[in-house]
Formats: sequence, structure tokens, C-alpha cells
Amino acid sequence: MHPIQKQPSRAACLACRARKIRCDGRHPCSRCSHKGLSCVYRPSRRGGFRHRAESSTHHNIALHHSPHDPNVFPSVAQQSLPAPTQRPSISGEVVGDYDLSDIAHLLSPFSGIRNLDLGSIDGSGEVLVPDVEGNVYGTIGSAQSSHLRVYASEEEIFDSYYIHIHPFLPILQPPLSDQITDRPVVVEVPSINTGSIDRSSLPHWPASALTLAISAVLVLIPLPQDSDAFSDSSVQSRRSYAQMYAEAAFSEVDKEMDRICQVLLPRQAMASFNLSQLSPVLALVLLSIYEYCQRGNVSRMRSRANQAVTAAMDLGLHCLGITAMEAPRRAWWSAMFVLYLSSVDQKVSPIITLDDIRITTPYPSFNTTLEPWPLLLQAEKTLITVWQTMDNNEAHPAMTAASSNMSEKIQQLDSHIFTMMRRLEVTPSIEQLRTGPDARAVRNMLLIARLLIHLARVRLHRYRAFMDIPLFLNKHCNIAAIQDKAEPAQLRSQPRFESFFPFTEEQSSSICLKSALAISRAFEDLGSRSSRYKLSASSHILPFFVCGAMQSSYVLLMTYYRLRAALISDQVSTYRHLLHQPESDTEIQDTERLLRELRQGVESILGSMESANMFEGVSGIGQEIQAAYHAAFSANT
Repeated sequence: MHPIQKQPSRAACLACRARKIRCDGRHPCSRCSHKGLSCVYRPSRRGGFRHRAESSTHHNIALHHSPHDPNVFPSVAQQSLPAPTQRPSISGEVVGDYDLSDIAHLLSPFSGIRNLDLGSIDGSGEVLVPDVEGNVYGTIGSAQSSHLRVYASEEEIFDSYYIHIHPFLPILQPPLSDQITDRPVVVEVPSINTGSIDRSSLPHWPASALTLAISAVLVLIPLPQDSDAFSDSSVQSRRSYAQMYAEAAFSEVDKEMDRICQVLLPRQAMASFNLSQLSPVLALVLLSIYEYCQRGNVSRMRSRANQAVTAAMDLGLHCLGITAMEAPRRAWWSAMFVLYLSSVDQKVSPIITLDDIRITTPYPSFNTTLEPWPLLLQAEKTLITVWQTMDNNEAHPAMTAASSNMSEKIQQLDSHIFTMMRRLEVTPSIEQLRTGPDARAVRNMLLIARLLIHLARVRLHRYRAFMDIPLFLNKHCNIAAIQDKAEPAQLRSQPRFESFFPFTEEQSSSICLKSALAISRAFEDLGSRSSRYKLSASSHILPFFVCGAMQSSYVLLMTYYRLRAALISDQVSTYRHLLHQPESDTEIQDTERLLRELRQGVESILGSMESANMFEGVSGIGQEIQAAYHAAFSANT
């Protein structure tokens, strides 16, 4: 970005500007201090000249998107690849410079998601919004008005929860009836009022922290009849109302906890719970997911998860014993789920671990032959272990090489992951759950667990297979970016990483490929809709697992570049280990078949990511994969 020669007056912090309210200009301002918000000031872009000069770094990188490094293709070094076409503008139009403040505080592996609490969200700058006709993003003109998804009663909010949220995160017990319909009330917001919020226009105000948190997620989902759902005004309206619901939910959590703790004595907390007593914990669970998927604020995601677990322990949900009812079981373990999910970002242990002796509450049960809750949480635990291990190894290879047991530890991790993969390959019997939200939840939770455990294996082997050669422009999910200052050659000058890694490059490449294809199949299944469940099918996914998309796409695209180089140089035999039962007479055909499978794998991921494009916090990941896909395949279409 170009430096600003003269600082304009800072009339308001970003949080106050987003809400269109007066700010006192302090550091932090009184409202942010009271609400516990991040108080960030940024010069206004209104008035004066608009600096639209394209970053030279961005321009140069776009012209050289495919990796040309001798170490990427060991046996075909110095072979020139057909240069891919210039990396296309994401929507045919430059959308404005990247703002370093949007990513400065984000750490791997979730780094790179768009943080709305730091970006320009007051309408004075340009907004990245999804393009309806493609899984790409650009600036779209304002519509005459925008339409919001709201509901007229608590019952209708819960019905919509079972359709849109429960299949991905079943925090509530199943409904009494499978005959559930989505009955949103369409609220029209004139484009001139998209920056302001008018509660009086809503047919119903949610009565609890839980229904407020549910509404914060639901209002982000465009209505099917909205033909201009991703116009600038529509996105701003959904964003504003979602944040209004989320802030109200968080405020209500404290009030509900105070009321519950005044009524419940410590020993009474061991009795059965009703939904109103579980509301603050469940609301914090959903707010944690909301902060990641929509706001892109991973630090607040972790804060909400910690608060959910702390509140649950204050209510005694962790120590209910084998007689615990299903509702408090789901409340406790859903809090643990988001706690572990947020801990992956920080690469630190959660504030309480799965094997803590204080936890006596059993896992929730779907009465199936393969219960998803323990498998999902174990997959998260394994992913955290792998991330911590490999980040330390890659950052300090000299110290790691001196450790005599590191090779054994990596082998044990791989063996553990393989065992879990085998368990997750079993198809559960869900005869008791033939229809309804819980049947979909079992299917999706097992798919997500499978996705996470394959992600752990990719993370374990990716560096050995590809030496972190950059492929994407920006840093996402702990994958090196083209814009990173550290060059791969500099990393390879350090003591050799492979000196302590117990797998060869060929073995790790093959392992990464198999797991990346498994992840792409999981995304395809998650994005598909089925009529077998006898209720309205949601047209979206709740994308709290999108790092799997990034890691898998990296492996598929890197493998594609290697195989294409081998075909051009007539050295396909170099990568026989990637082919299924290769024979010398059919090597070329087998390689071409695999190239098609790699492309289809990336397309499956992009198709699923398109179902998540209403969540602004993770939109950058889909955008990055889309651009890399075009760079790899546009020359061949």
C-alpha cells in the first residue's frame, strides 16, 4: 500500500464507525472498553484522491503463479513448463490493495482469513463480496434493496436451526418430529439504510442468548428467492444484522449466567438441565463458530470457546456421570469441540484436555454402531499434536535432528493416524436414524472427522513431500506464501529436515496424495444434498473446517505441476510411486488419468467452498484456491 502523506483526523474507531454511533476518540474508546472490543483506528478514505495503484509485488507474483524450482521436480530439473496464463483478476476488476492490518495478528494455521473487525467495514472502502455466478469475489454494484432472513417466533428459529446448523454441529437434541420446514420472514432493507439497524422492522426479537446466537448465523444465509444476494448492500445488511444479534447474544450470556447461578446450588447442578439453563453455554459455542466463519477473528473465537467451557464447568456439566441426560452431554462436548478447534490455531493445549480426570460426563450418543463425537474430538486432538510437532521440527531442524526419539515419534503419530483412518472408513448403521437432522448430523460429523484426520496426515508429511514450496499468493493455514520473505532455498540450507524424518520423499508424496483426495471426496459429500432425510436441505455448509480445503488443494495442485512436468520431459517413470498399480505400457495413460482426477479433486473442493461463500471470514481461502485453479488449468481449457 502507498504511504499516506498526511493523516486525516480520526473521527471514530472502526467498531463505532461500523455501528454508525458516536465515538469519543480515546484509546480505547469508552464503548470498546465497555464491550471488550478491539479498538482500532484507521484514517478515513472519504474525500481526496483514491490511490488505486496496483501493488508491484501482487502484479509480479500473479505472472508467475506456478512453482519453477528445481527442487520441486528432482528428476526433471530445469525443464521449462508451459507458462500458465496470467493469473486472472478475481472478478475481472482490481478490488483494492490488501491491508496488512487484516492479517497482522493472525497466526497459523488459520492465518489468512479476513478479519472484519480490522477491515474497512463502514462503506468508505471497497468490500470483497462473493460473485453469484462463480466462486470468486469482486465489487458488485448496489441493489435497490436487500432482503434478510429473520423469523417470527422462537419455534421457527429452532426449526431453522435444525435445517441449517444442526447437520454440522448438533448442539441440541433432535426434534420430536422430522416434519420440519424453514419458514423465514423476508425483511426488506432499503439500500440507503444498509449501514444502519432498525430492530423495529423485525417481526420478532429472540428471547434468549441461544436464539440470538442462532439468529446471528441464520441471518447470514441468503434467501433462495434473492436474485442479488451478493450485492454490496445485501452483504452489508446481513453483516450488520448478524453482528447486532451476536453482540446481543454475548450481552445476554452474562445475564443468564447470573440468573442461573442464583437459582442453582452446586449440588443442584448435578440434576437434569432444561434448555434455558444450557442457553449461555450453547450460545457461546455458536458465537465461537460465528467469530471464525463470519468475523474472521480467531483470537475472539478462542476467547468465546474458553468462555463456553468455563461456563459449562461453572454449571457442573463436565462431571455429571453416567446418568447424565443427552442435552447436557451435547452442551458439554460441543463446548469441548470448539475449544479444541480454536486451539489448533494457537498450537497450544486447550485449557482443559479430553483426558482430564475431572471429566465424567459421557459422550453424546446417537445409538449408532459408530459414534461420531469421540472420533471427531480425537481427530482434533491428533491434529493439534501433529501441528505442534511439525511446526517445531520445521522451525528448528538442527535441534530436532539432535533429538534421538523424533523419528520414532513421527512414526508413532503416523501409525496412530492410520489406525483412526481405518476406524473412520467403517460405514455406521443408522437404522434408528433413517431420517431427520440427527441422521444428517451423524453422516456429516463422520465426514468432518475423516477430513480432519486426513488433514493431520497431510500436515505430518507435507513438508517432507514438497519442502513447503510456495504455491499460493497469500499465507493460509500454515502454507508458505509466494509473498513470504523467507525463500525456500534459505530453508533448505539449514540442516536437512529429512535427516530425522522416517519417510522418504516418495513415500510422503504418495501419502499426501491419498489423503488429499480423501479430503476432496469428503468436501464433495458435505456439499451434496440428499432427499433421504425428509426435511428441507440446506444449500450451504458451516465452514469451520476450511483449512482442510487449503491443505488438500495445495497437495493436489503441487502434484499436478510435478506430473505435468514429467509428461512434458518424458520422465513419467520418476513418479511411478504416485500411480495405482503402474505398468510400463500404460504409464502415460495412467498419468493422464491421475491428472484428471487431481483436477476433479480441486473442483470438488471449490464446489463445496461455493456453499460457504456467504461467510466473509473464510472467503479468502476459497478465493485463493479459485485463483490457483485458474492459473493451473486455464491454459488447458
